Amino acid sequence: MPLSNLKIAVVMFSVMLTIPPLLSQEDTVIKPYHLGIQVGMNASRVAGTSFSGINKVGIYTSAFIIRDVNQKLALEFNLSYSQKGTLKPPNHKQNDYTKYLMKLAYSELCVIGRYKHKSGIYYDAGLGVGYLLQALETDENNQTITSNGEFRKMEFSAIVGIQFPISNRIEIGARGSHSILPIRKHINGATFRFNRGQLNQVLSFTLRYTIKE
Repeated sequence: MPLSNLKIAVVMFSVMLTIPPLLSQEDTVIKPYHLGIQVGMNASRVAGTSFSGINKVGIYTSAFIIRDVNQKLALEFNLSYSQKGTLKPPNHKQNDYTKYLMKLAYSELCVIGRYKHKSGIYYDAGLGVGYLLQALETDENNQTITSNGEFRKMEFSAIVGIQFPISNRIEIGARGSHSILPIRKHINGATFRFNRGQLNQVLSFTLRYTIKE
């Protein structure tokens, strides 16, 4: 990771760590917060390309802080490393040997509201801001493609998800995220109403472990 990107990741993590102490000053009763880590897999695509289907798989890892608001509501502050992008694989049965791979890697800071259902399941919704750490496009010859335009360094996304507790410390879950603003203009520069460019669409499957209760 380049030094400038590392500095940004450190700043984002520092911001996340300062949030719980600030929140605890809002009232005289300090509500509990929980620290943990999360690992998983992303299945992703980029809307606005000419390829359909979710064919790109990537890594998802994060550290999180959850602060209880009451027995049913909580706020989660999440700093993650998330691999996104899209893949158009060859189709040899149709004599299509072309391949396209877009690899994107982000450092993301997310603020998520958690609602605990009476069944024990958590429902999540929130917003995220990501910083682009790496962007690479290649073809079937593993040659880098540079003619498609620049990606924006910042991504803003909406997040929804569900978490299933396995024990007091372990949860498995799924979250979907969708870019709110384009991550890049369309290659041909075209726009139509709200269709202003390419958007990340990601489905994450995760395992999380709470270190501190």
